[in-house]
Amino acid sequence: MAPTRILHCNNGNSPPPLPLRATLLVVLWLASLPCVIARAQQQDPLARFTGAPTRIVWVQDSSQAAKDVQAQGTELLLMGYDSEDGRGERELVSKRSNYARPLLSPDGRRVIFTDRTRGRVMLLDWGSDRPQRLARGAALCTWHDPDSKTDWVVIGQRVGKAGSYFYRNLVRVRLDDTSVSKPVWSRTRVSPDNFQLSRNGRFAAGVFPWPNGGLVGLDPPSLTHLGKGCWASLAPDNSRLAWIFDGPHRNLRLSAPDNGPKWNVAVADVAGLARGNTRMVAAQGAEMFHPRWSNHVGYLVLTGPYSRKGPINAVSGGGPQVEVYLARFSDDFRSIKTALRVTKNSKPDFFPDAWIANGRASQVPDSALASPRPTAGAEPTWPPAIPSLLWAFRDTRRPVELPAVGDRPRTTCRLLHKGRTRPGRFFELRLSRGSAEIAPPNPGLVAHWNARQTLSISMLLTITPTTSKRPSVLLAIEPPTTPGTPGNPGNPGNSLTLALNPLVTGSGFSLSLATSQDGKSAVELVGLKPETPTHLVLALDRQGIRLRIDRQPTRRIDVPLGQLRLAPGSQVRWGNNASGLRGCDARISRITLVAAALDDDQSQPLLDAATLTLKSRRPGKRAVVRARCVETSPIPTPAQIAPYRRALVYHHYRIDRVESGRLTHREILVGHWAILDGKFQPGRRRAIGRSVRLVIEPLEDHAQLDSERQVMEVERIDLPLYVDVE
Repeated sequence: MAPTRILHCNNGNSPPPLPLRATLLVVLWLASLPCVIARAQQQDPLARFTGAPTRIVWVQDSSQAAKDVQAQGTELLLMGYDSEDGRGERELVSKRSNYARPLLSPDGRRVIFTDRTRGRVMLLDWGSDRPQRLARGAALCTWHDPDSKTDWVVIGQRVGKAGSYFYRNLVRVRLDDTSVSKPVWSRTRVSPDNFQLSRNGRFAAGVFPWPNGGLVGLDPPSLTHLGKGCWASLAPDNSRLAWIFDGPHRNLRLSAPDNGPKWNVAVADVAGLARGNTRMVAAQGAEMFHPRWSNHVGYLVLTGPYSRKGPINAVSGGGPQVEVYLARFSDDFRSIKTALRVTKNSKPDFFPDAWIANGRASQVPDSALASPRPTAGAEPTWPPAIPSLLWAFRDTRRPVELPAVGDRPRTTCRLLHKGRTRPGRFFELRLSRGSAEIAPPNPGLVAHWNARQTLSISMLLTITPTTSKRPSVLLAIEPPTTPGTPGNPGNPGNSLTLALNPLVTGSGFSLSLATSQDGKSAVELVGLKPETPTHLVLALDRQGIRLRIDRQPTRRIDVPLGQLRLAPGSQVRWGNNASGLRGCDARISRITLVAAALDDDQSQPLLDAATLTLKSRRPGKRAVVRARCVETSPIPTPAQIAPYRRALVYHHYRIDRVESGRLTHREILVGHWAILDGKFQPGRRRAIGRSVRLVIEPLEDHAQLDSERQVMEVERIDLPLYVDVE
């Protein structure tokens, strides 16, 4: 039997039946839905700030301690904000667990995070509340392949124990088919904060590993050093504009590619900008953290302010005041134009990532990458073109890259600091009861000397005055020894040492050269004055040495070097050596090791470069004061600052009198080295009320400290900042 249909005729005087009326309401509601959504977007502060649909994901620490800044624990919540759903900040997954480094997929529809407790990468569809296992390892970034139109996640495998900051063997895995993976980077270890690919996938910025920020080319593999710091990030287009976050966690240090310009962008008062401040101002010592470029070149996310004292620094203190901020660069990328506070709650929020709907079309303008016009006094490219260059060091800002020549591959020249060795004010190598070994350790110097017996060593050297009367080592080429054992003086003629000997008159030092570790073969070369920059070129051959000091005429010193044979495996080391002699206190830059005995014409470009370097240096605003310590910052342990191995600690001083120089402030903060090479330093603790002599310079004149860990846990963090330079 067919179903009965009842027809109703409406003459306009009576309302339609309920089912029909409901249908009409639904139709009318659907018709008005685009207007409702548009109105909601206009009212949503996040969409209004970016001008496009926007999603942000982060983790929230629900623990009582409120300081899981590195997302290591299991009292975390996965949080999100969608500018289109009208719900504001909310939990994406209700279960408390470990959600490390959440990332948004390139289309903004999925969240990828790492469960560190299980070593798994997880995937969550936005709104599903059911994470799915994706792969083993840790997720570092997501990427959209513009050619295949597919989405990928870059995954690394942890090196070492749980909590390690090092990963390697990075691969990218397809989000829609995890059986498909491709290698990304395996030449070095990588620290996870951050790693990001360019839009075309040919480049990546990261930390290779901490603290060596760099820009890598992926095909063929190459690595360009950007500086020391943390939280590297790469513009999400193909401009290769990258940043490194500074040690005080207050500035982004941006670098344009191809040796382009570098500049700082202050982020310390992003919270103030979000409150309506019209300009970036000092943020009372507060720090920011977790900076990461969004998928739009004009926007970045970060968290802060960090102002609660922690076991290491303000960041380690976490605290409920830490919120997520979305910041917008100025048009020229030289500053932060404005900022928005994304979260407003009573719990700390960490590790944000942002997706903006129109981000894929954004680009850094060419004008932001342009280098300024060179001036007449601009420094030339360094090192200059000289024959048979084996190894070179300009300064601590970035390693020298030597191109492949013959059988020698492309070489990245580095110095490995040990002991109290650290960067100087002009980014020189600062030797002080420490050493620096060259890397790679065997650039071919030993084999060449033993076969041809020609070698040139050049450097720009400034000796620091000392009260010690003992000889000290400037440079040694000698066999390696086991730590804690003496050298090998019983085998003379297998090493080469440059030593400094204090003059009896106390007016300087004599530089000598010895061909054995016992120093008995030492030949005096030249006298040197302290605090006087000197450029040295030592050209060695079988008959002896040609010594060139600055622009003085070259001197010939006859030394029988024909019998000298360097031991296989010998290392090149500045400072402390295997003989047990104390390393000198000196500042060195513009170093070259050359497999030839350079003549004056060949060494002239080295001298010219050193001359221009000295012309660009300005004397520091040094002052010598007597002062009393008012308040001290807590001294962290080396383990607490890991993976940093150096730390400055700031104490509050009240000035009693100025002995020399100029100082207008009655109260200041002074930074002292408390940890070097992972070891506590003497004098790091200061007695309250005790008068001490300080040799200080303004922190603003010491850009080399930007990448160092700095601890400032005192009440008066608004005081002028100085550093102890003695």
